[in-house]
Amino acid sequence: MARPENPEVEKLVARGIELRNSGQDADALKIFEKAAEIDPDSVRVQLHLATTYQALGNWLKADEFLGLALKHETHPYVIRHRKELEEAQRVIAANIGRLEVEGEPAGAEVRLNGRLVGTLPLSEPVRATVGQYMLEVRLDGHYTAKRPIAITSGGLVRESVRLEPLAGDERTIRGDSRVARTPEEVQDRPAARPWLTWTFVGLGAVAAATTVTAVVLREEHAQRWNDDGRCLAPGQTRSELCGPEHDKAQTAQALAIGAGVATGLFTVGAIVNAFVIPGPAAEPHADRVGLQGCALGVAGATCFGSF
Repeated sequence: MARPENPEVEKLVARGIELRNSGQDADALKIFEKAAEIDPDSVRVQLHLATTYQALGNWLKADEFLGLALKHETHPYVIRHRKELEEAQRVIAANIGRLEVEGEPAGAEVRLNGRLVGTLPLSEPVRATVGQYMLEVRLDGHYTAKRPIAITSGGLVRESVRLEPLAGDERTIRGDSRVARTPEEVQDRPAARPWLTWTFVGLGAVAAATTVTAVVLREEHAQRWNDDGRCLAPGQTRSELCGPEHDKAQTAQALAIGAGVATGLFTVGAIVNAFVIPGPAAEPHADRVGLQGCALGVAGATCFGSF
């Protein structure tokens, strides 16, 4: 049987519910947090904190408090709202992923977007909200490693990092001058990825096929537009009779140009990733070059990288 709620906590919970019903989730959160200070073991308060954090998009906090409340499986409030709580749990879990970082040296700080999340070796994967992050691993006396990562829904992202000791006199050639390389300038970048090369090859093949198809369609519509028997008649202009053919020809031409550009970019990406990016045997501090990714848009494709 559930223990009776503290009367002061009951008043705070009632006030928090009123604020939530009026759309004031941030103010309601403060009320529920105050109630939690008075009675941190209250299942009702834990559940209201979970749903309020969920409404505010703080998925990690929502999951934390929902997990605390659901430990009390026989609590009447949990039993009464079981269906709603299971749905909330499903939604929250879909917005959280995990990151596993292995490597050395021990004691190196692991940060996501500048926030410290642990030190090597991590005892367990780090939980994080789904999204794009900058992973940073650093330790005094070593070069800092940085790389962009994406935390996916319900997934586990694995990263391996090994920091190299600082060399006080290490220098790097940039153009015609030699300048000292600072730890902040050194970023860890992945070596060539065969799967990425084949991905570019596949995308290039699709773009090439699209280009050919668009050119064929453009020629067909252009021929129909220029067909006097079809598109000329007394009292009517060519545009009135065959205007759609002209529009389709222009659309096909634009598609052919865009797909042709994409074909070239994907081909370059495959070549660069296969032959330009250095493999694992490259010097640990040598500048690395290569294509890091591409995005296909309406008017063509955009690729980015370091060259």
